[in-house]
Amino acid sequence: MPKTAGYYPIQIPYLLSEPFQQYVDYQEEPVASLSEFVICYWQMIPRTKEIQLLENIIIADGCIDLVVAFDQQQIGFSGTRETDFHFPVSSTERFMGLRLKPGAFAQLFQRSAEQGMDQFLPIERIDSDFDSEEFFKHSFSEAKEYLIAYCENQLMTRTADAYTRLFDELTEQLPASAAELYDQLGLKERSCQRIFQEKYALSPKKVLSILRFQKGLNDLLQINEQTTLNYYYDQSHFIQDFKRNIGITPRELIQYYRN
Repeated sequence: MPKTAGYYPIQIPYLLSEPFQQYVDYQEEPVASLSEFVICYWQMIPRTKEIQLLENIIIADGCIDLVVAFDQQQIGFSGTRETDFHFPVSSTERFMGLRLKPGAFAQLFQRSAEQGMDQFLPIERIDSDFDSEEFFKHSFSEAKEYLIAYCENQLMTRTADAYTRLFDELTEQLPASAAELYDQLGLKERSCQRIFQEKYALSPKKVLSILRFQKGLNDLLQINEQTTLNYYYDQSHFIQDFKRNIGITPRELIQYYRN
């Protein structure tokens, strides 16, 4: 998986589901021209022509993605507050998307993150000038370039604000508690909760939980379990958090990764 500075949440459906790995090729790549607001471009394409109904596991990461269900001809924004273990996909369908940094949706479109979280928001509700019919006339590879060019045009004169940069900064220096986070931001508890709800559709405690889990997951995939434990109260908390987020224990994940 790509290594970049700052917050880079991990999505690993190919490790969490053997049928997914068998039938679907999942890939990610950073896009340098969009890096201030976009974590990566991703795509899912069929490995075979055999039709299977699969379950994609989407790990909660605080992001709202611009998602393209290419064969369904749907494009819009969507994120999830909790891990979705049962997102149905057909093995023959093609998907692509741009994973926006947490806070980017709210900043770029001047809308509450609530509108793009735990639901699908068609792009036309955000940008009435976007021509979906024209977009889906392109081949899959052409649509990728169209999508990136569209976002480059939208971001040409924009600069990430403090809340779009915050997950990057907190990744480098993760507060031990919500109280420490409030102090670090110079905010009262109620103000922080209100702002986080607007920017991320998440509570401050949930943001810290996501960051702690993602840092631990990244370390674990580098086979560094001891460092991972530094983010948790104890081993029991560590194991429970992993099972809640990805459905398996840390040791099971390491075994899948090694295989």
